[in-house]
Amino acid sequence: MKISQIMLSKGFGGAERYFVDLCLALTAAGHQVQAICHPKFQQQGLLEHCPQLTLSSARTYGPWDRWAAHKIKRRIASFQPTLIHTHLARGAWIGGKIAANLDVPSLVNIHNYVKLKRYTYIDTFIPSTIDQEKFLINEGISPEKIVCIPHFSRLQPVDTPHILTNNTPVFATLGRFVKKKGMDVLLRAFAHYINQGGQAKLRIGGAGEEEEALFRLCQDLHLSKQVEFCGWINDISEFLSQADIFILPSLHEAFGIVVLEAMALGVLIITTRTQGPLEILNPEAAYFVEVGDSIGLAKAMAEAAAHPQLAHQKAATALALFKDKYTLAAVLPKILQLYQTIEARSFI
Repeated sequence: MKISQIMLSKGFGGAERYFVDLCLALTAAGHQVQAICHPKFQQQGLLEHCPQLTLSSARTYGPWDRWAAHKIKRRIASFQPTLIHTHLARGAWIGGKIAANLDVPSLVNIHNYVKLKRYTYIDTFIPSTIDQEKFLINEGISPEKIVCIPHFSRLQPVDTPHILTNNTPVFATLGRFVKKKGMDVLLRAFAHYINQGGQAKLRIGGAGEEEEALFRLCQDLHLSKQVEFCGWINDISEFLSQADIFILPSLHEAFGIVVLEAMALGVLIITTRTQGPLEILNPEAAYFVEVGDSIGLAKAMAEAAAHPQLAHQKAATALALFKDKYTLAAVLPKILQLYQTIEARSFI
């Protein structure tokens, strides 16, 4: 099968990581993939020199960029895909219109809770959670156009979960430095944990527009000796493997691929009660705290550090959940089945 994948953003958050992982997974499964992305896409190198993958870059200045749309259309027409799989609003708007013009089926992973005015031309929506599916239906999308398929991680799961043996646990978090990721809440929680007599290190991976503000907050809270800002993380497996406990402090989290990665590596998870983690995990598999509650987060950190056996049990449950539902082997067949159904429908 020939599949055009479109991702037109420059950054590299969870949506972009899923785009890369899906492209690589499809080519490894023997399919021909055309990956269309921004020329300044941060991790374009991961797609270069990949057999059966045609990499095309296209700079767009907005969803109404007609020249970019024309350029992308020519490349897609030349590739002659079976279907066009788009990601995020800009990709959905441009890719959906091109698909309609070329009479090719179109799909989209929305990745977030967004206004749907740029998804007009999309044939099939792929939410990653039941909550996202409900959102789409409430926004007027017909259930017949929706197929819920969770995201996956290509990380190889460990055999057994991590065991807390260190009297000075290492907490870790990872994500873009934007307000909705709640990094400031985590710093305040960690300060409270330390002020209550806790002994620990906090490693923060990522970069973004809130970086300077987070540096200043860390200094204001007198945490410079306990907190390490690690910059952008390319080797997520290595970063998370060095942690005892992973924390997701997000204010909003539609899915949370990094949660899957922590699950796969057997690292205990403390997460806020946001949409994705609430569906991926359960109280037997992780600690949950209220969104924005730094004191509650500090208490969960202390609870996890003080009870290594319970932490191990939760991590083991999360690891089993990952192996059952979120591996490449578990999810890719669902995506391919959807592709095949759409391909068969297009011949009717």
